[in-house]
Amino acid sequence: MMLNMVSTKNSNKLLDAIISCQDSVKAFISKKVPFSELEDIFQEIVCNLIKADSLNGPVNMVSAWLFKAAKNEVIDRYRKKKETLFWDGGGEQISRELTEISEILQSQPETPEDSYLRQLFWEELDLALEQLPEDQMEVFIQTELLGKSFKDLSDETDVPVNTLLSRKHKAVLSLRKKLLELYELIVQG
Repeated sequence: MMLNMVSTKNSNKLLDAIISCQDSVKAFISKKVPFSELEDIFQEIVCNLIKADSLNGPVNMVSAWLFKAAKNEVIDRYRKKKETLFWDGGGEQISRELTEISEILQSQPETPEDSYLRQLFWEELDLALEQLPEDQMEVFIQTELLGKSFKDLSDETDVPVNTLLSRKHKAVLSLRKKLLELYELIVQG
């Protein structure tokens, strides 16, 4: 377990403090997340505590530090699960339709028709992106096409993560509608 990493004289106090509040911190975490994530979160915050203790000097209020770190870790994991992925959700039919479009885009073009559909999609996506408000377009491009995390984007732009999530959600809803129209044209065409 992670507690074996602690080895110095001051670390014995840290180890004792971790052991003394371990059950209550785990009980707190278990109320917020599925049981399967409990140990992962606890180990993550203990590792962070050990790092903080060795890099920044002794942590005086270990119990408070662990509870605060647990709360932050739970919130981070919740946000990651809530991120709206472009190809996810929107009902089974919408999801199936978007998955078919996704498969066309991700596969190697085997026929001229595949190449044409891919080109048509990217042109339509480009047009749909241009119709979005600038802030929504930027968040969508940065997170979906360039793979940047919301946290990194927030740090770069000084815009809160929740605001970025909201902008992306609005962009995704608009883009889904426009790309579903393209899908219907292709299928009915």
